[in-house]
Amino acid sequence: MTLDEQIQEVTTDIDEVKRLIDETNRPRIKQNLELQQQKFEKELIQLQEKLQKQQQQATDEAASNSAASARTQLYTKDISVYAWDQTDKFIKVYVQNLDGVGNLPENQIQCSFEKRGFHLQIQNLKNINYSLKRIHLLHDIQPDQSNFKVKKDMVILSLRKIESKNWECFLQDEKKTPMKPLPKLDNTKDSNESFMNMVEEMYEKGDDDTKRAIAKAWVQSKEKAHAAATTTNTQNDESMDSGIIKTPEFTFYPPPKK
Repeated sequence: MTLDEQIQEVTTDIDEVKRLIDETNRPRIKQNLELQQQKFEKELIQLQEKLQKQQQQATDEAASNSAASARTQLYTKDISVYAWDQTDKFIKVYVQNLDGVGNLPENQIQCSFEKRGFHLQIQNLKNINYSLKRIHLLHDIQPDQSNFKVKKDMVILSLRKIESKNWECFLQDEKKTPMKPLPKLDNTKDSNESFMNMVEEMYEKGDDDTKRAIAKAWVQSKEKAHAAATTTNTQNDESMDSGIIKTPEFTFYPPPKK
């Protein structure tokens, strides 16, 4: 017999005892019937508490299984493809190909804005969590005046510019550094001296990568010349130390000797 059936039986017994109490005129019988009613009522309370506990366990187990299933099925996917445009006041970021995003509850789509970045999060869109996080924007934005809109299959971010100027690119690392012109040879000096001065100038004005490249190339050039000198006695001094300097980005050829 199930708990529901037991509760129904005890409830019926209580009703019957109450009916008998109302009908009898014998004090002793009425007293005994009242004692029996109390036992039935106590039994009824215990059965109801047992049923409530059983129902709560079933609810907790279902919730646990649902959460475990959600953890198993959901995974986070980083958004790498998006488009951007700009007006005088805003940078517009278009996150497309999100079929069904417009049907999601508002609390499942969030976007936080910072001075130089933003983070868009979309929860449980067809069992996938989407994330688009970008930092190091080319210029500062105003987080409190930036916002986003959800369309049928896309999300549009509006990043409020601080200055109404054109952005040449979206992120700082996309900005191209202009190539510095190579120094020119000084024709008033000896050709080898002028060549060495040019290399020295490039080293002094270059960035760390350029300095390392020139230094490494110079050492390798000297090592090769020394190795050639020790293995081939027939080579003359000019061929042993050609003066050619090679780097991953460029190769220096000294001018011919006069």
